[in-house]
Amino acid sequence: MSPSTPQITNIDYGDSKAYISVSVADSGSSSITGYTATCTDGATEYTGTSTTPRITVSGLTNGVIYSCSVTATSAAGTSTASTPSPPFTPAIQPDAPIINLSLGEPINGEIHSGIGNLRGWAIAENGIDRVEIFIDGKYMYDAPYGGLRVDVEASFPNVDGSLLSGYSLAFGYADLGSGQHTVRAVAYDSLGNSTEQSSTFNVVVYDKNFIDSNEVVDLSGSTLSASGDEIMINGASIGQQGYNLKLKWRTAEQGFEVIEIQ
Repeated sequence: MSPSTPQITNIDYGDSKAYISVSVADSGSSSITGYTATCTDGATEYTGTSTTPRITVSGLTNGVIYSCSVTATSAAGTSTASTPSPPFTPAIQPDAPIINLSLGEPINGEIHSGIGNLRGWAIAENGIDRVEIFIDGKYMYDAPYGGLRVDVEASFPNVDGSLLSGYSLAFGYADLGSGQHTVRAVAYDSLGNSTEQSSTFNVVVYDKNFIDSNEVVDLSGSTLSASGDEIMINGASIGQQGYNLKLKWRTAEQGFEVIEIQ
């Protein structure tokens, strides 16, 4: 027994093409091996085939009205054609609005500690409405937006607002706890279009999340060694606790950050 008559569930179209999605209630006595879509303007027919229930028909003419039908085929035979689709007119679709987003800190794949920055930049042809911040999958807040970014303006001189495109806030890495975490930034333009970027990193912490002013940091009895852009401090005293600390130069921060606490 051949497949039952397909039902067209959706038609998308673009520049000289139609993308037709179908469903078949009963494949018959054997599995469906292919689909054939036929589109016509009333004078000429255009066909496309696929092994999946989404068929592309190419060669159409933009601005001309078409209607399409689909058949499904198995080893047992070919179905009857579907009911013709509602008329549609292929056209060149407008380009998707440009939204560029950068998450500069935290740095993906690196180690962070203490209090640092969460920062980056975002630009859009339609202007940026907001930048949302998610931590480990949970929405936390909207990042303050509008910071000076001369470097972004230099790279995107023709995008309005690129000079004041930065977002930044103080960020307590230690509050996340030791281990791996993910921050995701989502930028929305004024029309609701969005793009996102994420960073997965590790956090190292002291015995306390915050070292206050009453807890003396004393390096006088420690020894230091250096290798490349890293510094090792052995025997540091913080409050009543001794630590061995490794620091690494961070270009984004223009300074050293603790990346290992022993």
